[in-house]
Amino acid sequence: MLDTGLVKKTVALLGSFDDEEIETYNQLILAASLSVCELLDENADEGDARVIQYAAAKAYYSICCIAENAEGITSFTAGEITVKQNADLKGGAEDVLRAAANDCRPLFKSASELDETNGFAFLGV
Repeated sequence: MLDTGLVKKTVALLGSFDDEEIETYNQLILAASLSVCELLDENADEGDARVIQYAAAKAYYSICCIAENAEGITSFTAGEITVKQNADLKGGAEDVLRAAANDCRPLFKSASELDETNGFAFLGV
């Protein structure tokens, strides 16, 4: 099992979350950590920094998807002052996720192993 404490710290850095705020995302962090563990080859080191980064990126992407859908308002104007929120949280998180997945690729099970356990194959007619 991945060290979810390290994953949580990495998510907090990615999202600039304080200690209280990061606690609300415990379930997402745990789920991301477990899903990454399922992808890893049996000889892969779960303490590898690339694995921690990938799990954190998966959790952060989920958080950004939820935040983007929940907030809705991206800017407002009051008199001469305009406040604009970065509306592309999900896009940035997706870039981080893609890079982390690419870094972890050598640690993953082979495609055939993943297909055998998690997929469906139609073998004939």
